[in-house]
Amino acid sequence: DISKNINIDCDCEFGYELQLVIPYAYYLRKHNLLNTTTSCLNTKELYYFSNSHTEKYKTRRYNEPNVPNKTPHSKELNYEKYTPPPYKTIYKNDYFVYEKPLLIIHNKYNEEWSKPPINFIDKPTLSEIFRLYSDKYTIIYLRPRPSHIVADNSPIHDLKESPILKLYNIIDGIELYERTKQQYNIRNFNHFQLLIHSNCDNFISVQGGNCVLASYFGGTNIIYAKCGGELKHDSYNGHYKKYSDCNVLHTDNYPNLLTLIKNNF
Repeated sequence: DISKNINIDCDCEFGYELQLVIPYAYYLRKHNLLNTTTSCLNTKELYYFSNSHTEKYKTRRYNEPNVPNKTPHSKELNYEKYTPPPYKTIYKNDYFVYEKPLLIIHNKYNEEWSKPPINFIDKPTLSEIFRLYSDKYTIIYLRPRPSHIVADNSPIHDLKESPILKLYNIIDGIELYERTKQQYNIRNFNHFQLLIHSNCDNFISVQGGNCVLASYFGGTNIIYAKCGGELKHDSYNGHYKKYSDCNVLHTDNYPNLLTLIKNNF
């Protein structure tokens, strides 16, 4: 039966893959229609449900994937053939367990749309978040370097935030990954992210693939986004809430970001 023979082949942006491709692939798997999956390096754990997954591509492209939903730039998607996989259930673990509840903060500092960084949490705001919450939460801070992710067309710069992390005893996610990957047999940075997110209910993230990933794990995800197609289409109030039972909140300015954090964490 040719209908039970659908192959998924994807080298699109990380966010697009999580939003558009993986929920379609998992839907196919649930209905016994999935044959093979092919994607970029470090994606095997994202396609844990695939019987045959190939990590083929070394870079990501800005392109529309060959799946029912071509773009995430809308408020809602077509959910007819759309089932986000239950990553939180699959990757829940007793490796990353702490006395205080986890708070994962995603950040980035890279060129966007061939312009200087726009969607990032600046150092004064980070300092304030750390000051207010480092006693209440175990904070893991994630800002991947080029060696940890499959590159697209956005050069990464250095925010030089390391001294602030040390000042407040914040766990640097990169250091945690390097320290634990052999101990826990963690294959790559995406695998690491799936593991730590599965033990967390509190997320702060910024526009891009990281805020899509954070929306897959329930709890509350507060997104800082100043620019991007998601704003124009009100996507954060639409399909971002559908990847899990996540309470997704959005703001485009730092004072309101701090207010949302105070009201929710």
